[in-house]
Amino acid sequence: MQQEELLSLKETGQKGDFLLPYMVAKTVMPDFYTTYPMHWHDEMEIVYIEKGEIEEYIDLESYNVREGDIVLINPCLLHSFRQKDGIRSIFRTIIFNLNMLTGNNTDACAIKYLTPFLDGNYINPIVISSDAPHYDELAVSVRRLIDEYDNKTPFYEMKIKAELFNMFYILFSYFFSPDIHETNIKDNTTRNIKTILDYIDENYMKTITIDELADSVNLSKHYFMRFFKKYMGMTCIEYINDYRLNIATNLLLTTGMQITEVAARIGITNLSYFNRIFKKKYNMTPKEYRYNVDNRK
Repeated sequence: MQQEELLSLKETGQKGDFLLPYMVAKTVMPDFYTTYPMHWHDEMEIVYIEKGEIEEYIDLESYNVREGDIVLINPCLLHSFRQKDGIRSIFRTIIFNLNMLTGNNTDACAIKYLTPFLDGNYINPIVISSDAPHYDELAVSVRRLIDEYDNKTPFYEMKIKAELFNMFYILFSYFFSPDIHETNIKDNTTRNIKTILDYIDENYMKTITIDELADSVNLSKHYFMRFFKKYMGMTCIEYINDYRLNIATNLLLTTGMQITEVAARIGITNLSYFNRIFKKKYNMTPKEYRYNVDNRK
């Protein structure tokens, strides 16, 4: 279930549930996929690399993260990740809504720290490596947050909430610093990318043209293609195919749909084209993928 939850991450949608908007997923690359497309959501995300190395693309910057690294992805930041140089990697992803800590309270924790953090008034590192001062203290807290979710011992919800406060205490004490400069964290570039990603998310199941995407952000077709490649690190067609294939793998693993049905569901009516791009990414056909992963369980 954890893998299915991670595969289905979108800008919208509840992470965890209403009573506990918190979840932890485990990803093994390349067992399920080698890339996860650019996306964003309202929740905060913490990635802990247990083994290997991956490439994270966060807020228009690229980061190589290795075993032991802790990655902090603030709410609403654009981010994606991909396998690095064919290296087999394992990482855990913690996703939670900060409302579970702030709620409707107007206490000192919310007013002095958490709300200003959400408003972008603190600067924090994206990647915290094992050689950073106070890393060990933070790593222990992150591991507790993972273990409590995995084990679900009695009163684990209270333990998770208490540990989240402890983790933020560590972050504010040693890793965060006030931002004395006013910055516009949603500049035109970020807004345009989010608009494009929203359009793809809402229309991936049907034909999408470059002209439509360019029009959605009021750019010429020529400029749009250069803009997309520059900030996304791939062409628009490559991104759409990658986005669709990640959904296709989820359908192959969690439903009994025929291959033709899976292709049609993600907006590809040409089965040979679907098989070709699928094999290019996963080095196997959709049928082989379903068989190999099912037999691995």
